[in-house]
Amino acid sequence: MKKLVFTFLLLLATSWSFARSILIEGFEYANHDNEPPIGWTCDDQSWLCGYLDKDHNRKAHSGNWYAFTDAEESWMFMPLYFSSELKYRFSYWAVSDGTYDVELWLGDEADAVHMTQLLLSTTINGGEYEKIAAYIESISSDFQYFGIHAVATEGAYHLTIDDINVEMVSRFELTATPYNADTVLYPNSQATYHFDVQNLGYEPIEVIISPSHDYFTDFHFYVEGNECTTFHLEPDQMQQVTAEATLLPSIQVGTTCWLDIMLVLECDCATALTTLWVTVVDPTNVAEYDNEKEVLQVEIYDLTGKRVDASCLKPGVYIERTITTGGVSTRKVMRQ
Repeated sequence: MKKLVFTFLLLLATSWSFARSILIEGFEYANHDNEPPIGWTCDDQSWLCGYLDKDHNRKAHSGNWYAFTDAEESWMFMPLYFSSELKYRFSYWAVSDGTYDVELWLGDEADAVHMTQLLLSTTINGGEYEKIAAYIESISSDFQYFGIHAVATEGAYHLTIDDINVEMVSRFELTATPYNADTVLYPNSQATYHFDVQNLGYEPIEVIISPSHDYFTDFHFYVEGNECTTFHLEPDQMQQVTAEATLLPSIQVGTTCWLDIMLVLECDCATALTTLWVTVVDPTNVAEYDNEKEVLQVEIYDLTGKRVDASCLKPGVYIERTITTGGVSTRKVMRQ
């Protein structure tokens, strides 16, 4: 029956354009302080739950609960079915005050002897939370258990993990993440918009950039400094795209408008959308408008979209991004 269920899930995963999480573990529910995590097998109790009274989502991990170990070597296991017919992405957050080697394994029983496929091995030795993530292309066979193995390489220190996420990866999937979501422009001025595009599927893809024309014209798109309207992404690869577009001169002052950029695939099997929101101001009152805003931050980017140090600029053309209490504005500047 289990095989039948996952055969059905295989059909969904290869036809839907988004990944499906089969495990999202933040240790938030029904756990108790200094007790083993519920749902996990930790026979020697070397993994325990902890609680930190803090505001949610203020750090790399979310929530107040986490799992930790201070043993020299520790295992914990969860019953979780994996199919050799599917592909997966794994991620978790970790922090240690010493040096720990952390491994993710798959196996058929909840013990170290039966853990037979090593998925990911990482050394954790920093004092801040870091995200560990990997795409696993090949599962050697069907497995029944997921295991986490931690070894202190320089004595028994303290290792904390949180927000474990396991996803089934679809064949075609992509996402677009903007650097800035809004700006202020006047009619017939140019907007510069940076966003990352990542291939979350397990097949290489050709991405086509398709902007909306409701409010903008004269489009230019750059990937790695090259102007283009299509670009290639390998599985898990990310590219920054820089878009330049001119606001139509007929747009009325006071209008709130937007620039939608659709990312589509040649196979027409997945899409992603990113949007820049624009507040239109009167160019004759720009100075007055600027005087009413508090400047919070000024950033300089080169034409490839890479942020650069303003004190080390070589001669050339750059993009200045100003963040104020009234929004975000961008303009081209020239360094002589």
